Parts: sequence; C-alpha cells; structure tokens
Amino acid sequence: MRATTVRFSEDLWRLLEREAEREGVSAAQFIRDASVMRAAYAMGRRGEVAYEALAQLGANGHANGHTEPAPEGGAPMGAEEARRLAAEGERRRAELLEEAARREALLATATAVQDPERLAALRKTGLLDTPPDPSFDRHARLAAEVLNAPVALVSLIDEDRQFFKSAIGVEERETPLSHSFCQHAIASREPLIVEDAREHPLLKHNPAVEELDSVAYAGVPLIDSNGYALGTLCVLDTHPRQWTKHQVELLGDLAASVVNEITLATVEE
Repeated sequence: MRATTVRFSEDLWRLLEREAEREGVSAAQFIRDASVMRAAYAMGRRGEVAYEALAQLGANGHANGHTEPAPEGGAPMGAEEARRLAAEGERRRAELLEEAARREALLATATAVQDPERLAALRKTGLLDTPPDPSFDRHARLAAEVLNAPVALVSLIDEDRQFFKSAIGVEERETPLSHSFCQHAIASREPLIVEDAREHPLLKHNPAVEELDSVAYAGVPLIDSNGYALGTLCVLDTHPRQWTKHQVELLGDLAASVVNEITLATVEE
C-alpha cells in the first residue's frame, strides 16, 4: 500500500474536517473516498470497465482488505451510485454542450440578420409594410398546396421582426424575431428543414412552438442577385412532418420564382 502527503491551508482543512464529521468519517477517509469517486467518475465517462472496481473500492475501504466502518447514513457510495453519477455527469455535459452550441448559433444568426448591407438591400426592395400582392400570394398558395401544409409565408426578415409579404393560413402580417424560424435560414443561407421543432436543438425554445403551434417547418432563403438573403419562402405545419426531397426541391423552385418577383418589384420602385 502506498501513502502520500497532501498539504492543505488551515481554512481548507477546517472545511474538510467539518464535512467529514457530517459524513461520520475521519478527514483522511473523507479525502480518500472523494479521490476514489472522482477517479471512478472520470473513468466511467471514458467508458472504462475498471471504474466499477475502483468505485467498489470506495465502498469497501482500503486495498489491503481493511474496512473502515461508517455510521448509518454515512456509507461511501458503491459501484451502482458511481454509474449513476457518471451517467448524470454525461447527461449534464451533453446539455451544456448543446446549450453552448445553441447560443453560438443564435449569435451567428443575430449577426447575419443585423448586417447593415443586408438590411439596406431589404429596404431597397420597397416591400416592407406593403399590402398583400397577388403575385406573391400565388407563390405562397402554391407552396402550401404542393407541400400539403396549412401555412405558407413569404417572409422578409427585418432587423427586429419578420414581415409577411404573403401569408396563407395565418392572419398575422408580422411577428417579432423572437418567434422566427426563418431568421436561421437567413444566417445559414441554406434551406432549413425541420421535422419537429419541439426536438430541434436550435428551435425547441422558440416561443412560436408553444404560442403559434409551429412544429414542422421547411424554409428556403430568398437570395437576391447581389447575394443578400432577404427572407424565405416557407411552409409550416402543426404536427411533425417528414418533408421529402422532392418537396424541398419544389419549394426551392418556387423560392427562385419569388426572388424574381422581388427583383421586378425593386426595379419598379
């Protein structure tokens, strides 16, 4: 058996003694158990089978077979508890990584949406806050029919809202960006295809999921001739959907036609 000496400050040692007393063990045993379980936790996260034996050691006392009895309620945790802690740690780690990725994506989206040149190109179209137009409505209605969706939008992404130049299946003509799925298609400049927003890492916390019953989404960015993503042609459904490749391709064709309508409207302005 090996022994080691670890130095602690007086304040830290008093803290350790206090916690050890609460657990009903000596300070030395408390430190030993903590070290064993930390090692078992790290090994468990890496998937090493040996961590079970190490965790069991934490429950059974010293390696030479001596067992230091622990009072009721103060027994060191065993292999099962180590597995539970390892699983809980891995779950929490996955949650933190997902949240970090979500925040990074939201920041990238905000940067893309607030791009001054993109906003200038959007305003140059003269389409913001204008009445519905039959040509845009025709494309949105066709998108709803082709993809068998109850809602279809020609959405223009402004700095703090999304304005619907055409809205089939909803009465709103705009919503705040907090409720926008389309803004993420603007940022990626690629189609955003979502089967179930309630399970999507980026969208599941979007208020539109609960407040507007937005569950399935398919949106294609409207990119003008200068390369600015102005908005999307999108469809939504209130239940999960598996969008087919053919449907997404048709939506892309319709989006290209909407871009032509935007170009014509800009020229006329």
